[in-house]
Amino acid sequence: MSLRGGRGLAAESVWGLAIELVAMLGMMLTFTFLGRSLGPVGYGGYASLYAIVSPLVTLAASGVTLALLQHVVRDHESLAETARSCLSLSIALGVLLTGIGALVAMTIVDTLTTVAIVAILLTEFVTTPLVYVAAATVQAGTGFIGAAKIRLVMLCCRVFLVIALFAADSLSVASLGVATLLSSGVVAVMALRSVGRRYAFRFVPGRVHARHLRTNVVYSVGISASALTTDGDKAVLAANKFVVDTGLYAAAFRIVNLGMIPITSLVTVSHRRFLEHEHGVPGQHLRRAIKFTKFSAIYGLAFVAVILVAAPLLPVLVGDEFEGSVNMVRWLCPFVVLRAAATFPLNGLMGLNRTFLRSVIIVGNAVLSMSIYLLFIPRYGWEGAAAGTLIAEVVLLVSTWSALVACQRQADRRELAVVV
Repeated sequence: MSLRGGRGLAAESVWGLAIELVAMLGMMLTFTFLGRSLGPVGYGGYASLYAIVSPLVTLAASGVTLALLQHVVRDHESLAETARSCLSLSIALGVLLTGIGALVAMTIVDTLTTVAIVAILLTEFVTTPLVYVAAATVQAGTGFIGAAKIRLVMLCCRVFLVIALFAADSLSVASLGVATLLSSGVVAVMALRSVGRRYAFRFVPGRVHARHLRTNVVYSVGISASALTTDGDKAVLAANKFVVDTGLYAAAFRIVNLGMIPITSLVTVSHRRFLEHEHGVPGQHLRRAIKFTKFSAIYGLAFVAVILVAAPLLPVLVGDEFEGSVNMVRWLCPFVVLRAAATFPLNGLMGLNRTFLRSVIIVGNAVLSMSIYLLFIPRYGWEGAAAGTLIAEVVLLVSTWSALVACQRQADRRELAVVV
């Protein structure tokens, strides 16, 4: 990598880290304030709703933005046409998923009001994905830093709302849901107008192209399956009426997920680099995955060491009722190392244009993890959930690296044959 390229990655990483830190601040404030207000039972309902949201939201958000990036950066399609197509996809899928999510949530979650459920679902499925589409358009057209600024505006609004509602003694799941719905809707409209002016096109819904839908589905299936692996344990705990343990386990997982912040930042800023394929350069995506994984794995080991020592501080953060989360945190902390080591080979497959295989691996892993959850959790409770999570992560680690090595060798042989 050139010196200029290294500096660019460093600058983008700073902005990516800023996004993750502000997101962490909002998450921690929400976690702390709601945890103290609702207790484990009430917080368990909130966590259960997000366990339902996570596997579905990728269709309207992550899958759409990755499809936009692939078709503009790798396939060199029109930015305006692709952006409008993806905007239409995001809106249509978001409305559909809101209805599906509401039906599921009202069946499983009985501690939240209808207003709270609908407001949160509209926020996560409709308004927030619109902000992501605007940001992805800037990332595809110019670079990551401009996209980061758009996302930071929305995240800062969320932090402000949590603090304001708590200060006014008005914080509840319903009030937070309605407030974030309104604020993210305003940010979405402003971002779309601004990005449209920047690239000289009307950023309104356009004709949906089948190829964009197909790419979105391929990405979304994999990302949704990954979210199911991560959050399915909490949904199964809730479905088996481990009400208190669901809240405690969700709190423990939130703490462990804080360790993923720098890794998530690096994944976000490196997406475009993995999509840039240079013909005639052997082993490029494998080397790139190894380079990023070295840093993330070393960091993950350091995080595990710190969290093992700091776990007893959790009740100080959210109250003595969460004392039971301490042991759960210690069980779950290896998740960070395992996920860190498995993430970049998945992006290497994306760079090799093996997105379908990428999704197949993730879906297979999700089937494995859910099978373990359904088998272990009714018998062993949260210990079964933790065991299922770690087993699935080990299998994912092995399968992703095996696939990347095989696919890179195949791609190298194919390109060498063309040259000869």
